[in-house]
Amino acid sequence: MSATPLRVPVEGLAEGAATLPDDAARYVTRVHRLGPGARFVAFDPARAVEADVEVVSSDRRATRVITGPLRPASVRATQGLTLVQAIGKGDKLDEVVRDATELGATRVVPVLAARSIARPTDGDARSRRWRRIAIEAARQSGRGDAPEIEVPTSVADAIGRFATGRGVVAVCLDPTSAVPLGRVLARLAAADEAVVVVGPEGGLDDEELQAADRAGVARVSLGAFVLRTETVCAAVLGAILVARGAGEGDR
Repeated sequence: MSATPLRVPVEGLAEGAATLPDDAARYVTRVHRLGPGARFVAFDPARAVEADVEVVSSDRRATRVITGPLRPASVRATQGLTLVQAIGKGDKLDEVVRDATELGATRVVPVLAARSIARPTDGDARSRRWRRIAIEAARQSGRGDAPEIEVPTSVADAIGRFATGRGVVAVCLDPTSAVPLGRVLARLAAADEAVVVVGPEGGLDDEELQAADRAGVARVSLGAFVLRTETVCAAVLGAILVARGAGEGDR
């Protein structure tokens, strides 16, 4: 059995001779100690393409490579799955972004809810950080793409932009709902775009839940257990992944 080839994210991947970006070069030559003649697979997470790459030379100034023909990434998400996730305390959203990437999300929309405890003001910087986390999670999980990471917004704005439209089936997690997630799971799995809205530690307030109702977003619950906001992502997106065939349509 052959070993799994090293996979390296490279934005702007192109066929032919090139110099690796600094981050990729350090990862290839210092972390994995690849030298001239070694090969790896590079992937561009923004375009979901990949290629075989050979190291030509490497020194302190540059790592030069030859990139083969580009091809569609062998593993990528092909069905839309948007997670609208309230920002939690500390680094909770880091964990959520990792899980969402591994479970096939195509977009993560961080939101500041009325009951959010964490209220970061550096939205653009946070989004760039979460993008880097998503790319690293894609590398580790074998994905050749990575979810889009939006700039933080309000719950109502996110619902209006992403949870409505033709072919979209959306649910909002509400522990008081009498409708179990399982009842709508088949519709989510078959949808062109599935959207999941998750509130903060204290839950969504009445106004936010009413905004979901007006947009036709179904309120659902996960049963008797109360999950942490950062646990909901893995539970719900995992269920959708299984319902969609455990990734059979995403290759």
